[in-house]
Amino acid sequence: MNIAIVDDDKSELFAAKTYICEFISQNYPELFAELNVQTFSNPNEFFSVFKPNFFQIIILDIVMPEINGLQTAQIIRARGDDDANILFLTNNPDFVLNAYRVFAVGYFLKPLSDNQNEFADTFAHIFPKLCSKPPELTLIADGYEIFIRFRNILYLDIDYRHRLCVYLADGKKIITANNYSEISQILFTDNRFLECYHRIIVNMDYIKSMESDDFILMDGTSIPISQRKKKAVKVNFIRYFAHK
Repeated sequence: MNIAIVDDDKSELFAAKTYICEFISQNYPELFAELNVQTFSNPNEFFSVFKPNFFQIIILDIVMPEINGLQTAQIIRARGDDDANILFLTNNPDFVLNAYRVFAVGYFLKPLSDNQNEFADTFAHIFPKLCSKPPELTLIADGYEIFIRFRNILYLDIDYRHRLCVYLADGKKIITANNYSEISQILFTDNRFLECYHRIIVNMDYIKSMESDDFILMDGTSIPISQRKKKAVKVNFIRYFAHK
């Protein structure tokens, strides 16, 4: 397992590496022999060795000069690495919502020396997920099977011809022969998906803002919120981000 830690504070960099190595050696000894933890004092140093899909976990300090952690995460995603699990180091939880816009899986509070128990609890909560295969959806389109990772799904709906349409984060649209009931049952096993309107399911990771009657997605798409279940939809949305 390859892990990268980027922080301009050497003491925090050393602490993060130490705690991670201790956690994995104690809880996942079978992985420890192949553990490769690399530390970097700034994003430029990190990008000098970065290759898409090489690091399984990337831990970024949010506040860094020149290029901050959020910008670094955006560059990682822009360079084609959709699989790396990104976590943030921060002394201000207010940054957390923005962190999830780049599909971070969690954060650690600094200074780590004062938050060792929280660090261990957070890592214990997320590490099994980091080791598992990203969930996928199997769609039938034009007679072929297509495998779409949950994280790449923007939203889905039913068009005027009663066809199930799946819209992806890269702008693509897939018209599938699968039925809505079948696909919705699969997606609802993952709490990021929410039916906000009759036969419209949105991936909450892509929601930029919540308006009175709509969700506005990161690409500007407006998704309606059902009047009948508006209260429940909004409660589920707030609860999702509160517990990420």
